[in-house]
Amino acid sequence: MAAGRGTIDLRMRPARHSDLARIWPATLQTAWDDLPAEEREGLDRRKWEQHFRKKIERFVEGNRTEKWVAEGTSGEFFGYLILGESSFLTQETHAFVYDIWVAPEHRGKGIGKGLIEWASGWARERGHRKIKLEVGEGNARARHVYESLGFRGERRYMGKSLK
Repeated sequence: MAAGRGTIDLRMRPARHSDLARIWPATLQTAWDDLPAEEREGLDRRKWEQHFRKKIERFVEGNRTEKWVAEGTSGEFFGYLILGESSFLTQETHAFVYDIWVAPEHRGKGIGKGLIEWASGWARERGHRKIKLEVGEGNARARHVYESLGFRGERRYMGKSLK
């Protein structure tokens, strides 16, 4: 599969156990970056990571999801997807992108778009009529990619500090 303007040959393969050494730090960093600044201020990063890791371990390492790695023709690591199903708030089960990540040195080359297009095909092959994902409010770059591929906001998560 070509990503972007046909400049990058993107190959997908099931993630191996050895890929977790790259997936875990990326997943934790993304979740940390998506926390509002005022929430991060009062947290001990190490303790927060231990807590969060326990909460999402079944998605990252368990059989509840499928993990896929995107590589280049020479085996260079471009990024990954964690995909599964969800029926939260709906009667119909839909495909869900639990995590998507592109290596910083490969961002802006169309890889994220390629990953989402691949995930959409994955969902169609399984008979899903819809695919969903969650994106941080402050992640304008990712939101732009998703919107360019037809994703639209459906719900909005809001918070208010009570200090």
